[in-house]
Amino acid sequence: GAAGEGEGGDDESLFPAVTPARFEELVLKASPVTVVAFTKLGNPACVDVSRRLASSAIKGVNGRVSLMEVNASSPEGAKLAERYAPEFFSATESATEGSEDDKKCVAAVLFPHGTDKEDADPDTYDGDVDDAEAFAAWVREAIPDFTMPLPQPKLVEAFMRNDPFAPKIVLFADAKPDSALGRDFIALAANFHQDFQFATIPSGDEQNAAKFGVRSYPSLMMMFAPPLEGGENPDINTVQMQVAQFPGHRLDYLYMHSWLDQLLVQVLGKDPRGAGGDGGSEKKGAADPVKLVGTPKELDAECGGAGLCVIAFVPQGTEDTELRTAIVQAAADDKSDRPVKFVVVDPVEQRSFAAAFEVTTDDVPAVSVVSMRKNRFATYRATFSAERIAGFLDDVLSAKQRTRMIQEIPKLVPGGEEPEEVFDEDVEEEFDLADIMGEDVQGEVTNEERLSRIERELAEEEAEKKRKKAEEEDAAAAAKKASKKKKKKKRKGKAHSEL
Repeated sequence: GAAGEGEGGDDESLFPAVTPARFEELVLKASPVTVVAFTKLGNPACVDVSRRLASSAIKGVNGRVSLMEVNASSPEGAKLAERYAPEFFSATESATEGSEDDKKCVAAVLFPHGTDKEDADPDTYDGDVDDAEAFAAWVREAIPDFTMPLPQPKLVEAFMRNDPFAPKIVLFADAKPDSALGRDFIALAANFHQDFQFATIPSGDEQNAAKFGVRSYPSLMMMFAPPLEGGENPDINTVQMQVAQFPGHRLDYLYMHSWLDQLLVQVLGKDPRGAGGDGGSEKKGAADPVKLVGTPKELDAECGGAGLCVIAFVPQGTEDTELRTAIVQAAADDKSDRPVKFVVVDPVEQRSFAAAFEVTTDDVPAVSVVSMRKNRFATYRATFSAERIAGFLDDVLSAKQRTRMIQEIPKLVPGGEEPEEVFDEDVEEEFDLADIMGEDVQGEVTNEERLSRIERELAEEEAEKKRKKAEEEDAAAAAKKASKKKKKKKRKGKAHSEL
């Protein structure tokens, strides 16, 4: 997973760090495919290249393989880089632009699957650090396929009878190995094959769909034979397989990975930290998948019983959504041993809810740590990284970070709020802006409104005076004209009488 992402933390790497002292334990002796970025972190320009590479890695292969970083600016880190990425040091200093500069900063080295990486031949990424698809394709080539396709019912029966007490993860789908779901299932199997057996059954197998209660496709299930009370295996001829359905709405890789981590504990009684799913990272364990909540019921289901609820305000449907959600998941994993629950809320659709915790669209991504029982909260708006979010939570838990009172926990709006109305700021000339704004002040009269009204009244009075004066002048002129005509008629009458 990634260690961070920054709006204001461009000087920080996004990769989890691995020290030279723990390199053998966490990289060479760990089972999963591991990509190590050897980065000259002492150079700020190289930190930026590392961040770009991490963004590509998270978008393409987050959780499928282990991602780590060695500081090649340190003497010990430089020795490791020289050993595993010699071309990194031979990069010519004369290169001045584009990808050549990037390659002088960061060497992404892939260590293959297995616990004997010391003798394996690592591979160095030669593509563009900003090309997430190319990076993902390079990594996927190294992920071995431990899944078994079962195209016929008789093969399913043989698979179930072979090692019947080994728990089995079965994908009911027509997912080809090169499809998105097919690739994710292969990655899942690579990380958990030591504890589960993996197989795929096509939608045409109606017999097994009915047998295992498959209602829709794609569908993911675990099948296992529970041991007897004394821990012994039941009779192979009478064993009844139990079926557990994947609880997620969609087969998202991170959710599937987290579900298997939970099954390791609940069904096999194992610690995920020691299992193949751990990826050799330094996490305390895997938390539940961080869910997007959009109704009061969903929020209560996630946070109702938690000591603290960490609400991450992450806008949905953007190119950064997956990256930021991965960061929240990494923070949740880091704090999986604490009485807290992490959720994601869309601050665009739930702007009133976000505003109650003093989060605006300009602040996101942001995080609020909330006590649902005590109606108190603290909001974090700085660098959006897993390490910083976890640190802020620690400060709240230890009372170093002060919290604020909130009258009541606001309600999420099912389906989201209506889009915010944007009023046209161009006000026509005949309307006075202060006058219009004054209508919203609940009867209060502002100085600006008073002045504007006085000015308007004076102008109206002046106009009225001019209008009256003009009318009077017109009337006077008309009267004068009529009087002249009368005199002329009188004169004509007098002249006729004299003749």
